[in-house]
Amino acid sequence: MTSSGRLSIPDTLRLHLACGVGLLTRIPVGWLLPSAYKNSSASWPLAQSIWCWPLIGASIGICAGGLSTVLQCSHIPPLAAAGIALGMQILVTGGLHEDGLADTTDSSGGMTPERKLEIMRDSRIGSYGVLALCLAILIRAGVLSSIHSIALACLICGIAGCLARGAFLVVTKTIPPARPDGLARSLYPLAQRNLTIALAGIICLCILLTVFLMPAPLTVACLLTFIVFPILLALAVALLIARYAQRKLGGYTGDILGACAIITECTIMTALSALFY
Repeated sequence: MTSSGRLSIPDTLRLHLACGVGLLTRIPVGWLLPSAYKNSSASWPLAQSIWCWPLIGASIGICAGGLSTVLQCSHIPPLAAAGIALGMQILVTGGLHEDGLADTTDSSGGMTPERKLEIMRDSRIGSYGVLALCLAILIRAGVLSSIHSIALACLICGIAGCLARGAFLVVTKTIPPARPDGLARSLYPLAQRNLTIALAGIICLCILLTVFLMPAPLTVACLLTFIVFPILLALAVALLIARYAQRKLGGYTGDILGACAIITECTIMTALSALFY
């Protein structure tokens, strides 16, 4: 803490990381908080922490991809290895985005925006939600079980995890929240400066992942394939989901953002793995 009462740059970065990790995972973050925020009732700057969300997503994806291929190298059947890796990922995240996907698909049975929002807040899961979760797990497990290179698995899962968390930032910038309350409401309006920093970080992260993990020789085609193509794909998915949420709900909710993350992750993993299958 500086003499003016403001946090220093290192403490600010720690606070933002604590916000991101605390929101997107089940990892305890008390050790990461600056001393000024420990035992404090001050609100956390959630909207300012969005720059680190893609980094957290990429880290989770890299761990899942790496674990899957390491288990395969240990003679565990590919599909079982993929299942264990996905189980680890869900354990770390607490199934946050999967819950959003299930609630969003369950809400499709409602006839009005009010009824859809009511269904989203119901803790019970319906048949639509179960089917959506099964498909999401099946797609990701299928992709992971088909990749036998550690570097390639980390690259694909890292980029997918990064862009999955970046995609729902596009949703929050494109449409308003559907409810006047809720955690997702704090992301609106999203400051252009914060979004620009997050998007610049996504591009840099995709470049770094491609440069260091690409198993094939780096060419212009490789850079376009693993940087430009997945970013455009994630943007398209985010805009489609934003359009759906605007028409059906009048805006976004936390469940819509979770569904956006899972659908984006499945789409990018499938598209990138198809290039090497």
